[in-house]
Amino acid sequence: TYVPHIRKIMESMIDPKEIIFVVDENNNPLPPQRRSIAHSKKLWHRTTGIWVINPKGYILTQKRSIQKDINPGRWEAFFGGHLAAGEEFFHNAVNELSQELGVEVIPKNLIPYDKVVKSDKPHHKEFQQIFAYRLDRDDVDFPFEKEEIDEMQWRSIDEIKDFLVIKKDQNWVLKAWDEEVLEWITSLL
Repeated sequence: TYVPHIRKIMESMIDPKEIIFVVDENNNPLPPQRRSIAHSKKLWHRTTGIWVINPKGYILTQKRSIQKDINPGRWEAFFGGHLAAGEEFFHNAVNELSQELGVEVIPKNLIPYDKVVKSDKPHHKEFQQIFAYRLDRDDVDFPFEKEEIDEMQWRSIDEIKDFLVIKKDQNWVLKAWDEEVLEWITSLL
């Protein structure tokens, strides 16, 4: 339950009327739904997860804004978002990186994982296409969306493995596929 003034802040940031790409349990398209309805009814939907890596082998991590409706204030090893109705995964990944980090995305640097992964958590049912994005920089001076992100840090792949796979640190957004995706990311370095 949210304190009323916190709910008002969240609703001003997150558009509950946003129409998202809803699917069935086999990832077959269904009629689009409002984001708020998809989440409240726990409907399957499509998302992207983009792991930003640099030539030194570091992963750009973000601390999610406290205003987010899912996992507020937690660290996350990827960027991304919900697909709009009829949107393709690749197009969404380009848009999300551009919006969240303010970078001009070079399409050839956006590498898709070989499968779409499925998460069947009670509060959030999603099919996520994972991408790696090669970014040739190591600073955190991005014009990121303050409504989405509180802080960013580059972290070593070993540090990320420690948080996500070994410790399963609850201050981080944990996904069932973290270990296999980290193996794939390591193979790209």
